[in-house]
Amino acid sequence: MLAAAGVLVVAVVVAGVVQLMRPVPSLSLTTNFVTPAAQPGTAHISWPRAREAAVTVDGFDKVWSSGGQAEVPTASVAKMMTAYVVLRDHPLAADADGPVITVSAEDAAEYRSDVDDDDSNAKVAAGERLTEREAIEALLLPSADNIAKLLANWDDGSVGAFTVKMNEVARSLGMDHTDYTDPSGLAASTVSTALDQLILVRKAMAIPAFARIVAMPSATIPVAGVIKNYNSETGQNGIVGVKTGTDTAAQGCWAFAVQREVGGTKRDVYGVVLGAPASFSQLGPTAIAAGVRLADAMTKTVHTMTVLPAGTVVGRIIVPWSKTTVPVVTTQDLRGLAVAGTRVGLSTQTQAPDTESFDDGDQVGEVSASGLTADATTPVVTAGSSGSPSFLWRLLRR
Repeated sequence: MLAAAGVLVVAVVVAGVVQLMRPVPSLSLTTNFVTPAAQPGTAHISWPRAREAAVTVDGFDKVWSSGGQAEVPTASVAKMMTAYVVLRDHPLAADADGPVITVSAEDAAEYRSDVDDDDSNAKVAAGERLTEREAIEALLLPSADNIAKLLANWDDGSVGAFTVKMNEVARSLGMDHTDYTDPSGLAASTVSTALDQLILVRKAMAIPAFARIVAMPSATIPVAGVIKNYNSETGQNGIVGVKTGTDTAAQGCWAFAVQREVGGTKRDVYGVVLGAPASFSQLGPTAIAAGVRLADAMTKTVHTMTVLPAGTVVGRIIVPWSKTTVPVVTTQDLRGLAVAGTRVGLSTQTQAPDTESFDDGDQVGEVSASGLTADATTPVVTAGSSGSPSFLWRLLRR
């Protein structure tokens, strides 16, 4: 009997040791089904009567366009690229004057020719000393054709060489449907699309000196004196630039930057209108009015959307030793800009902790949204701790 009892004790001890040594079951995480959310409203943009147009919101990847995007004349909108190339080759700080450019006799003769031809111009005189900044002001505000040629010669030695450079830069920016044949846009053979010019608008407005100049209603240069922005509404109604262009071939054109409250935040709305028809005297105002309407449309088209609030339960972890479940929650609002009517897709990636226990706040995955702006992602964490399996539970578990 003693021997049998001894064997029984040994068996119990061995069984207990084996039970205690058994691995703890893996934690199990189940994910809630998170349904996609639809942004209220319907996106509706009333496109202007123009050859083509394009518009976007700063910080938003989506671009809207109309008109088929054929290559059409741009008129003086082309001067944006002239300024962009000059500022790329000769960078200016936001308020810097830059190097001095001496006006040559040929530059003065070009001015007189533009006056005779009734082309856009800024008065210059042989021997006049213009800073780079003053020259770009004369290029972009009164849209001076003679200054476009002056800057081309100063930057690259000749108008022809500079024009080649303009096209090289255009290709480097992805403007594959653009062809510059002159630095002023006076030639009808200088063509582009609204989408291509929108690429340039965003690149140029990222240059502080460029953005500062195109936002000016007027400026003063040595011989011409006060020069006024061709767009007299600059500085009003949220208009902060960029460049108008009008002639018979191109009709009314405007590449614009207009500030509007979009998604609860003041943002720049960038856009381009090419070929707005009107009587010659109304080409500029017609294009400007069309651009302002597009900017206004963005306030109703793009909204800030909270898809999942912080603290939303997106899963649960089953804790076998306590017979409880611990919620898995989002740590912050999953939100971003969305287009009215867009259905936002949701994706949850989670994995149960691979340890025997976990603490409150341990990250176990993330939830991301498609259809919003970039980086629309929130981590998900445990909303509680598991505790550790007790000795008694380890010993008595099945």
